[in-house]
Amino acid sequence: MEQLHKRMKWQTVWNVVAEYAIKKIPAKAACQWLSISRIQLYRLRKRWFEWREKGPSSDWLYQRPKRIGVQWPVAVRNYLNAELDYVKTQSPFFKGHYNFSFMAQRVHQKLGVKLSRQTIRRYAIKEGYFNPAIDTAAKAYIRFETGGIGMLFQHDSSIHVWVPYAKRHDVLIATIDDHSRKLVGALLVPKDTTWHHLSVVRQTVESYGCPIAYYLDNHIIFKPEKDSATQFTRALKSLEIEAKFTKVRHPQSKGKIEKHFDYLQRRLPFLCERYKAKNLTQANKILREEIIPYYNEEHIHSEIEETPEKRWQRAIKEGRSFLKPIPERTPMDHHFALHYTRNVGGDGIFTFHGMEFRVEKGPRYKDVLLVLLPPYGPRQTKTLLSVLYNGSTLKQFVLQGNKIIEEWNVI
Repeated sequence: MEQLHKRMKWQTVWNVVAEYAIKKIPAKAACQWLSISRIQLYRLRKRWFEWREKGPSSDWLYQRPKRIGVQWPVAVRNYLNAELDYVKTQSPFFKGHYNFSFMAQRVHQKLGVKLSRQTIRRYAIKEGYFNPAIDTAAKAYIRFETGGIGMLFQHDSSIHVWVPYAKRHDVLIATIDDHSRKLVGALLVPKDTTWHHLSVVRQTVESYGCPIAYYLDNHIIFKPEKDSATQFTRALKSLEIEAKFTKVRHPQSKGKIEKHFDYLQRRLPFLCERYKAKNLTQANKILREEIIPYYNEEHIHSEIEETPEKRWQRAIKEGRSFLKPIPERTPMDHHFALHYTRNVGGDGIFTFHGMEFRVEKGPRYKDVLLVLLPPYGPRQTKTLLSVLYNGSTLKQFVLQGNKIIEEWNVI
């Protein structure tokens, strides 16, 4: 009989037991129909006779025992009502975030009454304070916000099918200003590489200036080892930009940039499909000309309740801009290139990426610095490799694929 009310409708069981009780069907047939034993059938028949005069009802088959409600002292009820109402309507930081365990603790501390968190939760639901479909009992995350533009740029990447017609996953690298939420840098690229991230940072600082710090996750591209720096952090340090990192396994700390990616994922792929964009060049044009300008200038952000551009300009007007200009004559090509070290042999030859390079003048059996500048837009269409020693450039090579197409000595 146990679980029978879950397997069959109570009306079906009532009718089968009734047929057996008035001897229209044998016990064996009733047992087979209901998939129960004879003992269970006899118990059902007895209950059926007890309920026959009352008439058919769902309670005849399974009736939960009535619980006798515990009468709380008036002080407990009043205290809980006040606390639940505060969280629901008044709390400036934790509105809608209920901590029932802590409420139970406070009831015990203040009134000497022990209640479980589940008891308080059920009470909150019953009294209309807590709706599990809307409210949350999870930890509330209070978002940190800087006091002006350029104090902190958040930087990250998102892998997604940005161009539906391409039928592949590409990477969108984006940078936002923490204070204004303004998108200050964005680029669609085929792979998540150090060079592509450096390209976006260069584009950003050349357009807006240098922030105090970049906020990054613990990706291998950003996070340095104990006693070394990555290419990315080296480039930031060369412009006196600090690198700050999120705590490990704390995704909520990147909530602002993640919210931007969600915004872009809901719009960019659709426009790429609508305009029949089939490559990243076309997609980047849509991103640059339609998505970013509208977001920065027209979209009213739900948290700051104004457009990012308006908040950005207001910070400038009120003297809350912490952006620093790039110093004059800064060798940007050098800072935002990829740096490697190689040892030069006695014959002046070193190897790099499976290729041999010769330096006629310079050190022997010592390390030199290789500065690799991949193609960078229309102003740099080929790969340039410079060989430096003690800060001076010894030689430069122009590469195309795995071939040296041009070379010249500098000193």
